[in-house]
Amino acid sequence: KNVIDECAGLGVPSMLFSWRGEPTIYSSKDKKGNVVRFPDVLSYARRKGILEVSALSNGQLMDRDLIEAIVDAAPSWISFSIDGLEANYNKIRAPRVKQGKGYNSFGQVVSNIKSLVSYRDSKGKNVPQVRSNTIFPPIANNPHAYYKFMKNIGVGWVTVNELLDFRGDKLPDEAI
Repeated sequence: KNVIDECAGLGVPSMLFSWRGEPTIYSSKDKKGNVVRFPDVLSYARRKGILEVSALSNGQLMDRDLIEAIVDAAPSWISFSIDGLEANYNKIRAPRVKQGKGYNSFGQVVSNIKSLVSYRDSKGKNVPQVRSNTIFPPIANNPHAYYKFMKNIGVGWVTVNELLDFRGDKLPDEAI
């Protein structure tokens, strides 16, 4: 709250809630002992007059209650890190403790995005906008398939981080 209050007082127009780590697991208690969750933070920033409120998530840990609370908080956009389609995504993003145990990380994220978009649309809202972000190697074989899939599940902005190769000639591409 203090950081949001200070930013609002300075006229900061935009706040991104996350840099490293997963913001959807945020939980603390206020001075009165009330639980404050991630959607509460988004909502508070919006009420304080921050014009662009956004967040980056892996999208795997959301449930229906959290999805609805995020949409109701009305952040400007939510960005999901989705590195590739199902096989590549699961290879890169599946939690180690769940790998090989039938858990489909990609399926979970896709389901959560669809639920978020559906709930947002059912409320007649246009925020949060949904963005997916990937690195290029997992989609290199067919970037158009990635784009088409994301658009079909309701992602409005599909972005790709370029690959900056600082290896020189020391490591062959197949070793990455």
